Amino acid sequence: MKRKKMQSVLMAFAFTVCCISGCSRGTDEPGITSNPSSTQKPVTSLTAMPLPTEFPVKVRNLNGLQIIVGDTYSPEITPVPTNAMDQAIALYREDLRQVYNFTVVEKKVAEQEELENIYINSVQDGKPVAHIFEMDCRFLSKPMKMGLFYDLATLKEFDFTGYKWDDAVTEVMTRGDSIYGMRATRMEAGGGLLWNKRLFKEAGIDPNLPYDLQECGEWTWSKFEELCSMLTRDTDEDGIIDVYGTCSNSTDTLQCLVSSTGKDFLAVAADGTIYNNCKDKDVLRAMEFAAELYQKGYEMPEPEGATGDWQIAAFQNGKAAMQFGEEALCKTNAPYGENCMSDEVGFVILPKPDGQKEYHTYVYGNVWVIPSCYDAETASDIAFAYNLYTDELPGYDYGVWDEPYEYDDYAYDFHRPGRFDERVLKETLPRYHDGETANFLICYLVDGLTVDDLSKYYPFCDKTPEECVDEVWDAWQELIDACNI
Repeated sequence: MKRKKMQSVLMAFAFTVCCISGCSRGTDEPGITSNPSSTQKPVTSLTAMPLPTEFPVKVRNLNGLQIIVGDTYSPEITPVPTNAMDQAIALYREDLRQVYNFTVVEKKVAEQEELENIYINSVQDGKPVAHIFEMDCRFLSKPMKMGLFYDLATLKEFDFTGYKWDDAVTEVMTRGDSIYGMRATRMEAGGGLLWNKRLFKEAGIDPNLPYDLQECGEWTWSKFEELCSMLTRDTDEDGIIDVYGTCSNSTDTLQCLVSSTGKDFLAVAADGTIYNNCKDKDVLRAMEFAAELYQKGYEMPEPEGATGDWQIAAFQNGKAAMQFGEEALCKTNAPYGENCMSDEVGFVILPKPDGQKEYHTYVYGNVWVIPSCYDAETASDIAFAYNLYTDELPGYDYGVWDEPYEYDDYAYDFHRPGRFDERVLKETLPRYHDGETANFLICYLVDGLTVDDLSKYYPFCDKTPEECVDEVWDAWQELIDACNI
């Protein structure tokens, strides 16, 4: 991957220019202060990492501007950095403060369910409680309709073609030539396929075959179905299936297979209008393929008296070899993490329909926005500071893969005693950010709409997928219309 290169400047020159003026902005501007936050910890005592030696050539004095990034979870007291990466980030941001004369504070400004109303009310009053907000994707449509998000495309400080910006968020927050939201942090991998490597071995299949198929571009629906057939087995020859090829939550099955086509149940028109896309031929074909897998006996049927999350226990206990789901299921204390499951689990992107060139999947997550009430000069300063604050550390060694991913964190997700699945890090996770398309789930932008309304009819034994779509069409359309107003 091509890394951004920052040109060097003499530190003495940078400090001289930036220390000429220490004046703060007027306090008439809502939420802006030059006073240091009482929640910030001093970082001058950190010595584990050397000071960064590269800085942008352009020097800009923000006159003590303190920017609040509002969220729903930040602690009152900023934790002291405990590892080399966090120490390097803290030192780098301290240097930014001295060079450009600004600070950024991440602060909890509301509880999760209160954030939407607090955002709307404070921005309408012209006194937002933060300069940048981290918004749950469920709470984006209403303030967007009300025109309360700043058009980020008008800010030259942001270049959304740059690597650090998440393309799925940029795309879903684009309306015409305007961009109303951003994300400079990596979203967790969304839809993919998990598999039990032990069950692959016992079926005489290379436990890393899905990785090989993914890498050579042959990870397709037909290959997936072939694996389902080989993995669905009566191991004790009593006429009863002991291990199924797959078992997944019905919503996960439908969402994953539909997303693998590059389409979604909903779509966004060029003018930003959301519309029902359930009758798209690719969407219907994905639902039909899911039903075919079930009808052929590859999908584990729901046991009698099962609870709502029975698929989790079935996969944990080796009753099924594969499952549609998300990488988060493999975190250390998650259902398929090392603390909850001894079998080794692999993770690949969704298989693609036969004949389709590229892989596709889905992601979702929080989005960062700037209130629309700021004037152009203030918004420009906020953008300049936030762009630097979220930038890749200049000169920092990110490890053996030379990638700005948090591999140290992921290393625990796919680790078992004495074994570490390197291929998921090198070959699968980058596909959610590089090359292949990861589409943002549009249903999260429509309040009250859930794919569960449709997946409850799965496996479509009594009605065709299109007939089931007709069952939910009017109710969905009412929610979509309300979102588009």
